[in-house]
Amino acid sequence: MKEQPPITRSQEHEIEIDAPIEEVWTAITEAEQITNWFSEAARVTPGEGGTYWVSWGEGQEGKGGSRIDVWEPPRRFRTSRKADQGGVDPEKGCSNPDEPETTIIVEYILESRGSSTVVRLVQSGIPMTPQWDGFYDGTNRGWPMFFQGLRHYLEKCAGLARKTIMIMQPVTTSIEEAWNKLTGAEGLAAKGTLQGLAQGSRYSVTTSNGDDFQGEVILNISPKTITLTIESLDNALLSATFEEMSGATYFYMTLATYGWTPDKNEALRTRWTDWMQTLLPAT
Repeated sequence: MKEQPPITRSQEHEIEIDAPIEEVWTAITEAEQITNWFSEAARVTPGEGGTYWVSWGEGQEGKGGSRIDVWEPPRRFRTSRKADQGGVDPEKGCSNPDEPETTIIVEYILESRGSSTVVRLVQSGIPMTPQWDGFYDGTNRGWPMFFQGLRHYLEKCAGLARKTIMIMQPVTTSIEEAWNKLTGAEGLAAKGTLQGLAQGSRYSVTTSNGDDFQGEVILNISPKTITLTIESLDNALLSATFEEMSGATYFYMTLATYGWTPDKNEALRTRWTDWMQTLLPAT
């Protein structure tokens, strides 16, 4: 009997960016530009049949990357990579070889709209099984966060190299407690508030670390995701998210600076890493 193809699901995301379509295409297809909004490292062999590989550091990189199936500059490109039904990160191999194989597809479609560009992304091929619910939920919230980073880079920091301070760790509290610590008086808002602020709102806070921050709320999805611009750090972009997996709470934070010297960024890294690890100690 012929094996039935797996049942899969998809998601779509869209953003409008005040930049010409050629600049947006370059940002999403050239390795040096991809690292200014998306990943820590990237390699791209352009053209149909080429490869697209990204990494967020040790243990967060793909084995062979994705294959480029469609390459139509500056309007459309599509990548694909094999995944299994076992529910693991599809870049890290098959955990259940008895399950049917599927293919994760990511397609970018760009359209000019006046002087702006609309970017639409369709991700499909995600297995419709409980083991993949976490992957689906994570990417469904992650893509809007990355797209906001893309818009922030192109509209406010174009041409400036991004340096990132990253924290990825399990924490000792529940997701609600961790969220309240980060966004409340113990963390980012010792004075002022972030509570209830909608996307596009202005904020002004003094952190428990003694810094005065002002900027724009990019995303505020309680109790899981917050993204803020920090104007006093030269339009830095702070993104933090919490995930629950196997009964544990995981904290992921990226603080991106643009155009900073390595020494200046390293001093900020030390300060923020010490602060966050005191605030949200790892298990």
